[in-house]
Amino acid sequence: MREIKLIKSADIFPVIKEILCDGTNVWITVTGMSMYPFLRENLDSVKLSKTSFDAIRKGDIVLIKRKSGEYILHRVLKKEKGHFYIVGDAQKWIEGPLQPEQLIAAVTEIKRKDHQFSCQNSWWKFLVGFWINIIPFRNYFIKAIRVFLKLKKYLKPAQTL
Repeated sequence: MREIKLIKSADIFPVIKEILCDGTNVWITVTGMSMYPFLRENLDSVKLSKTSFDAIRKGDIVLIKRKSGEYILHRVLKKEKGHFYIVGDAQKWIEGPLQPEQLIAAVTEIKRKDHQFSCQNSWWKFLVGFWINIIPFRNYFIKAIRVFLKLKKYLKPAQTL
């Protein structure tokens, strides 16, 4: 089994940016909770692919570099002439306007446990479309998901030996 090494994003993303510029895709493990429930910290991985401002659309997950130097993976909320806005799936705060040169990559695939799927999957796109349109109510849905997961854990029948 391969050894997993934890590297600070500030150290690794400049290298990832170079790899993407060469046309190679890169898989990274998700860190942080801003994209919950769609992406889960240290459990999900995403495939980053080179992209352009013209290619991104509302609902896409993109990697950007903030003017402060931080790298962030959030969802495109709105795209206008010459700039765009992003938001984390667990957030209501909208960030932008962002400039096209801040865009580094787009997420094209997601790995979750033993499953891998495209971000172009119609079920995924449906859920994303719903999620983007309920920004003021997201916290209620997130709380409901957490309650459901706790109940599901307690309601599992005990295994017998």
